[in-house]
Amino acid sequence: MLGAAGAAMEPEPAWAQTPTAGHLTLQTLEARRPGLRDTWNIRPMGIDRLPAAAPGGPIKSRLALWAVAMGGAGYLAYEQSQISWGTSSGRFHLKDDLHDGLALSDETSHLFAAYELTRALHTGYRWTGLSPAASRRLAALHAWVWTFLVEYPIDAYNPTQGFGASDLVFNTAGVLAAYQRTRSNGPHWWDIKISVKRSFFEGESRFIAHSNEQYDDYVYWLTARPSRRRHIPLWVGAGYSTTHRQWPEIDRELHLAIGTTLPDLAGVISPAAARYLRPLDVFFLNIGG
Repeated sequence: MLGAAGAAMEPEPAWAQTPTAGHLTLQTLEARRPGLRDTWNIRPMGIDRLPAAAPGGPIKSRLALWAVAMGGAGYLAYEQSQISWGTSSGRFHLKDDLHDGLALSDETSHLFAAYELTRALHTGYRWTGLSPAASRRLAALHAWVWTFLVEYPIDAYNPTQGFGASDLVFNTAGVLAAYQRTRSNGPHWWDIKISVKRSFFEGESRFIAHSNEQYDDYVYWLTARPSRRRHIPLWVGAGYSTTHRQWPEIDRELHLAIGTTLPDLAGVISPAAARYLRPLDVFFLNIGG
């Protein structure tokens, strides 16, 4: 057996001098690829790949396509707003938030829409090759600007609408909630979801409400998942909705329920199928609500 002095004098084997996948050091990795510290998470027990920006920065062709798509989406959204709620051709005025006959169902829908819009924009900015942090910040700014433009000038100069201060507050809350949720890829223990009542399938209902009564077709949920294990796809939720029984009276409704989503159900059998169904995770399939 060699002593400490003898071991120190023994030359290092050739295989130990050449870094392998299990012996790469941070210095060696950064020498081979500058900036690697930003795209890899170096841990004492190994190297875990994290979602990262494109190696050379944003992909210009994708940025161009994304800009064109967003320009078109903004134009179509403006045109649809003028068709659905009337033209912005009046004088500036404020909406009477306390006597609009909606009992916060409109504001709650603003929160949900801003939340989902921010998440969708975050996915789009990630697709262009931007870093997770840049995508998250741009998505939040983009969504907030769009929702602000709905309030001013679109609604502010609409004779039948008006600038809604409460709408702006709920828009901002939705953007901030999505900003927080997109800080990690999950699995997440909370979410904001939506479900439809039976009345949605009866009569003339639309995904974009055109009347006070059509707001009654939806329940907006704050949900939590007690277990994030794939084979336990259950969520618990607290929901809010309204019902117009006889104008101008309106009933406020609170809901408690247990439920799940289609992606979570599919994930029990096939995680790959769950990824394809992920856009449907906004719908809360529940019992008890």
